[in-house]
Amino acid sequence: MEITLIIVVGILFGCLIGLSWFAGSDAPFVPTKTNRIKKILKLIPLKNKVFYELGSGDGRVVIEAAKMGAQAFGIEQSFLRILYSKFIASRLQLSNTHFIHGNIFKQNLSAAQVVFIFLLPKGVEKLESKLKKELKKGSLVITQTFHFKNWKPLKKILITDKKEPNTFLGPNKKEGEFYLYQL
Repeated sequence: MEITLIIVVGILFGCLIGLSWFAGSDAPFVPTKTNRIKKILKLIPLKNKVFYELGSGDGRVVIEAAKMGAQAFGIEQSFLRILYSKFIASRLQLSNTHFIHGNIFKQNLSAAQVVFIFLLPKGVEKLESKLKKELKKGSLVITQTFHFKNWKPLKKILITDKKEPNTFLGPNKKEGEFYLYQL
C-alpha cells in the first residue's frame, strides 16, 4: 500500500511540474536562439533602460538584456520557469534581472522603455491596446515572428544563421523575423 501511494504521489508531482513548465495559453514555450537574441538586442541601446519581456520563458532574453546594462524584467505564467530563470540569473550574478510570476495582461507596464514579445497572434493582438495605453511616447517594442496588425514598424529585421536555419512557425512566419516599433 505505501509503495503505491509513493508512486501515485510521484506521478502527480511529475504531472504538476510538467504542467507548470508548459503553462501559458498565449504562447507555447519556444525559446529564441541565443545568437538571434544577441543580434537583435545589440541594435537597441539598452544601457540604463527598463526592459520587459512579456512571456519570458526560461529568461534567456531578459538575461541578455541585463548583460547589456538594462534593468531587465521578465513576466512569466509558469512558476517553474520563473524559478529556473532566477536560478540562472543568480548563478550569473546579475542583480539587474527581475522575474515576475503572473499574467502579462494584468501587469502594469508603464515603467517599460523597451518591450520584447514572442507570443502567438492572439496574444500579440490582445496586447496592442494595452501597450498603446500604458507605454510612454518613445518606448520601443520588439516583436518576434508574429506582429501587430495595426502598427507600422520602424524596421523589419530577419536574422539568419547558416549553422541554425530559421524555423517556419506558420505560413511565411520565420522564428528569426523581428519587427521594431516606436510609440
